[in-house]
Amino acid sequence: MDISKIHLMGFMMEQALAAMSSALADRFQHEGIELPHSQYSVLRAIYSNDAPMTQIQIAEILKKDAAAIKRTIDILERKGYVNRKAQTGRSNYVVATDKALNLKASIKRIANETLKEIFKDFSDSEVNELFTLLGKIVMHKK
Repeated sequence: MDISKIHLMGFMMEQALAAMSSALADRFQHEGIELPHSQYSVLRAIYSNDAPMTQIQIAEILKKDAAAIKRTIDILERKGYVNRKAQTGRSNYVVATDKALNLKASIKRIANETLKEIFKDFSDSEVNELFTLLGKIVMHKK
């Protein structure tokens, strides 16, 4: 096993994520939606769950630091995309506002179009193999 190649792959994965995030943010901005990748990820988590979620649940789903998710939710709240609803104890539910729900279809369309563009030169088997390989890396932490 060539450890120098593995180090390079880690760098390349960071570059690939940055390129994908940038392409997505550029497409959103082009369509008049100011939504960096970190904010999109939180909204996507909220959109994909029918029940209200706490900030901690969102952090767990996204495998992100709870403080970073709180800061992102603060920004989304200022933009009018989410509201916090009081829950028992010290946590709050985070819910999408009408503004965010009205943009849901557009946001999903833009994300899907961007991903299709990024992966247009990949065969189905290459996408499946990449998915499998990245899954092995992700599962290694558990």
